[in-house]
Amino acid sequence: MAALGSTTPHTALRADYDLEDEDRFFISGVEKAGAKRNTYETQLKRKKLLVGLGISIGVVGLVALILGLAYGLSRRKLDYVCPRTYEASKADVVFFVVGDWGRDGNENQRRTARLMADVAACMPPAFVISTGDNFYPSGIRSVDDVQFDQSFRNVYTSPELQVPWYVVMGNHDYGDAVDVSLLTSGQCLATPSGPDVCAGKCCYSPWWQVQPGFQARDTRWNASMGGVVTRRIALPPDSGSGAARSLDLIMVDTTPIIYQYAGASWADFLNGFNAQDADSIKAAIQQQLNASYANGSAAAGGSSWRLVVGHHPVRSYGRHCTQPDAYDCDDMMFIRPWLKKFRVAAYINGHEHDQQLIKSADDPVHYITSGAGSDTRKGEFDGLDMDTRTRDALFLSDTQGFVAVVVSGNQMRVHYYTTEQSGPTYTRIIPQPAW
Repeated sequence: MAALGSTTPHTALRADYDLEDEDRFFISGVEKAGAKRNTYETQLKRKKLLVGLGISIGVVGLVALILGLAYGLSRRKLDYVCPRTYEASKADVVFFVVGDWGRDGNENQRRTARLMADVAACMPPAFVISTGDNFYPSGIRSVDDVQFDQSFRNVYTSPELQVPWYVVMGNHDYGDAVDVSLLTSGQCLATPSGPDVCAGKCCYSPWWQVQPGFQARDTRWNASMGGVVTRRIALPPDSGSGAARSLDLIMVDTTPIIYQYAGASWADFLNGFNAQDADSIKAAIQQQLNASYANGSAAAGGSSWRLVVGHHPVRSYGRHCTQPDAYDCDDMMFIRPWLKKFRVAAYINGHEHDQQLIKSADDPVHYITSGAGSDTRKGEFDGLDMDTRTRDALFLSDTQGFVAVVVSGNQMRVHYYTTEQSGPTYTRIIPQPAW
């Protein structure tokens, strides 16, 4: 079945979004005053004066009207809504995807969080996927780090978002962009020998995010690091055959796979980059993809959707894969043959501070970037030529937003939401890969 797509203008408001009645300016009739003029010349001057005065008042009124409406629209709260195609009774599962979000609850992060909350009110997710870079600028320093409250617990407060969050690590969670002066001054430990030496001290590490004490602060938090974890989501059985069905999320810690990080100042942080084994992670990816494929085969009496989630992109038109010194897509290229071989519907990533959907004619896999959870890179795609945009870049956006996914039978609807439009900015139907 061919994949379908639809787009709507980027700045369009929802059709049934009614504006308040406009203020109306008018000029009441002007009574003639003064003594009666006896000459034609005097009457003509009077008329010209009145006409000029009326025009001046009209122009002022029109300008005031335009400014008033512009201000009102700028202050208006968009009511974010569910797609018209959504039917709860026909949805097997709904989930959200957001990445690169943790900025102490700044305005851009909260704007995206409100967008998620509004959509969740009419299309509640069963879980949320975080594509990494959960805490800027350089991750968490202890299980008690206040940033967990400032960037997560106090931001995603909507009742409908009190669901499991399945989380992978990003390079900033490993310590990237750390203030080197904190290390040289000894305020933070650059090469701690173990967790015990970090008691009461500053130790950046992704390891804190996977500790039981960290999750105990908010039971939604389900993070993994340093390897591969398959999270199997049970779906309703096949309506015809009754066969078991599942959605398999293969969650990959991709930061240890990006080799150029090896010489970074943060590579020796507690249980950090240099403590991981990229080859073991790659082997685990192949093994778990194979297990999911075998379990979901017709011979095994099942049917599985497979999605691979990692922080770093495999395909991207963002800066991490298009700049002269970019290397991320090169380091992740090894996984592309496996995605095809094991019938993976989509690879999902963050890292690029934008939203993208890439699908090539010669590749059955959809490449989904959802890294616009807070600050984005405005103008990121301005330099792309039209041939590139139309060849395989189905959707590109440099505006804050997230992705909402609805699985129904053998179709997966991927809705891209941005904070500048009330409904989905772009929707793509992904068919379940054929066996």
